Order: sequence, then structure tokens, then C-alpha cells
Amino acid sequence: MLRSHRLLLPGGGIPPVSPVSCGHLPLAHFLKHLLGGHAGVSHAAADPCSLTLHFLRSSCGLSEPAVAKIAGRVHLRSTKRAHAVLALFRGLGLAGADLARVVAAAPEMLNYRADAVLAPKLDFFRRDLGLTDDHIRKTILANPYRSLCYSLEGRLRPNYLLLRELLGTDQNVRSAVKQSFELIHGNVRSDLLPKVKVLRDHGATDAVIVKLVTTHPRSLIHRSSFFNESLAAMKELGVSPSSGIFPYAFGLFARLSPVTWKRRIDNYLSLGWTEELVKLAFVRHPYCMSVSDDKVRRISHFFADKLGWSPEYVSASPMLISLSYEKRLLPRYQVLDILVSRGVIRRIRISHLILGEKKFMEKYVTGYQQTIPEVLEAYRGAGTDSAVTVK
Repeated sequence: MLRSHRLLLPGGGIPPVSPVSCGHLPLAHFLKHLLGGHAGVSHAAADPCSLTLHFLRSSCGLSEPAVAKIAGRVHLRSTKRAHAVLALFRGLGLAGADLARVVAAAPEMLNYRADAVLAPKLDFFRRDLGLTDDHIRKTILANPYRSLCYSLEGRLRPNYLLLRELLGTDQNVRSAVKQSFELIHGNVRSDLLPKVKVLRDHGATDAVIVKLVTTHPRSLIHRSSFFNESLAAMKELGVSPSSGIFPYAFGLFARLSPVTWKRRIDNYLSLGWTEELVKLAFVRHPYCMSVSDDKVRRISHFFADKLGWSPEYVSASPMLISLSYEKRLLPRYQVLDILVSRGVIRRIRISHLILGEKKFMEKYVTGYQQTIPEVLEAYRGAGTDSAVTVK
């Protein structure tokens, strides 16, 4: 340790010891007290420990508590590489608190060669994964260490090639990675591929596997116990691994905790649904179980109070539960209710609510705009209209 310090420099000063310590320097402390320790010297020339602390504070913008927390994880002999790393991050759009956050999470990167280690990874993210700089920034901020500290050739690129072989196209790989970056920095060979084999053994086709990995990859990189529970649940619900709905049902179920799953079912039961209706609705449209309890209650009361629809009727088209109340259900109800009152249509049906936006506008709004101008006003003002109240 002593060989790395020039304790006596022209001017006779000793560098002041920082309150945050990078290690024990007993002789330095002794000389500081012996000589008074008042004369200042260059941090870079005198004490690599002080240099590191000064750089973390002044160049990276870290607070004293953050510096104290990470001081033992990085040791700068000079600031050349560290400045190059910061310049690379700033070029990516990271600055201020975001930049400090990245450094605090992975201070080891300050000793990396920006041109040889970090820049190639960013190029890989852009070129091979098709990520924009905005997406890269968000990915890095979500987990700086995992995003940038794994080896490009030892981990990131091999995972990419395995995914390319599994999913068939670059676009599929990009879709999957955007859903979960863990596919790139995790261990695809040991965490993902064995589960894919199990699904194939249960009858899942390549198309089903591709759709599952590109839409719900997290369901396959969770712990094996979650995977096994989800697979058993699909069997109990009668969802075959070879069916087109399997990727969505399996993926949605895997992301819900048992407590959340039970709460969602209980919520439907409190609204007059039976457990059988809930299960059938889930098999038809799994995302009806991802809708918040409050929204399910609001929409269910709307269907019952304003349209007279029963749970049995709604459960036959459970995608209704996923529709926006403010942007879809209420505006269309306002228009259709006018048309019913004018005798244009006999009653409001499910088909009216699930019809594509363009076709609905052409058929029921602009199509009657001249003869019944109220429909356009009703459609535009439904979001702020208080005439329709829902319990």
C-alpha cells in the first residue's frame, strides 16, 4: 500500500484524509497528525483513495451516503477511463440523478474501457436487438449491473444466438427481449430451454412456444415451481398446450400470485358470477383476470344496470371486461341509446361494443350524423357527460 503513495511532495504537505475510507492507511494517519495535515496536495498525485472519492462526488454527483456505501467497490488510479465512461453514458442521454444512479449501482464500470467494453455492448443492443437509445436508457436504469456488466461474448451474444435458433427470426428475438431483458443477461440454456422442452413434451407446437416466449417470457424464466404450478393449472382448466390460447392463458396465470388469483375470482363471485363462469371466461379471454377489481365491478354494474346483461351473457364475451369504460363503453352506449330511442336499432348488443372503431363510426355515428346529429355530440361528449352514472 505504501508503494502506491507519494506521502511527501514538494511543499511538504500531506493529503487530507477523507471521512470515507477506502482502506486502512496507518502510516498516512500517523504522518498527518505528526505534520499537522494542513497543507493540501493534488488528490490524483497523492492518494488514489481520495481521488476516487473526489471523482464520485464531483464528477458523478453522488451524495455522501452513496459514496460511503460504494467506496470499497471501486478504486481509481486515474480518471481517464472513468471520464470516458461518463462521456459514453452522457452521449446516451444519461445525466444528473440518472447518471448518479447508474454509477452507484455499478461503480466497477468506471474502470472499464469505454471503447473496448461498453461501446460494443451498446452497439449490440442497437444493431442486434433493435433497441432505441430511449429503450436502452430505460433498460440500463432498471438494472445497470445486469445490463452492462455481463460479458458480451461470454453471455449476451450466446444468449441472443440461442434465442435466434429457438424463435426463428430476429424480429421475434427483439420482441421477446423487449418483454424481458433477462433473456439476454440471464442463463437461457439452463433457465429457459429445459422448460421449452417440457412444453414440447406436453404437446406445445413451435408456434405456441414462439408466441409464449415473445409475449410472456417471464413465465418461463421464473422459478421452476411457478412453471410447474402454471402448467398444472392449465391442465385443470382444460387449456391444452397445443391450443392457440395457451400462450396467453399460461403467461397471464404465471404472472399472478395465488393471492391475487383468488382475490380476482372472489371479486367475480361477489358480482353474481359462478366459479365455472369465471373459469370459462378466463379460457376464452385470459386478460379478463388482469383487469383491476375496481374496474371489473364498475363495468359489471354498468352492464347490469344500464343494459340488463347477466353474468352468463357477459361471460360469453369476456373481452368486454377489458374494454375501456371511458373511451369505449360509455361513448358507444350514449350513441346506441339514442338510436334505440329513435327506433333505428332494437337494442344494444355485445357486437355493437366489440365492433372495430372505424366500422362503428361509419355505421352508427357518421352514418346518422345528418339525420340524427345528436349522435356525434353524444359520442364526443360521453367522456364528460354525467347523465350516465354507474354504481
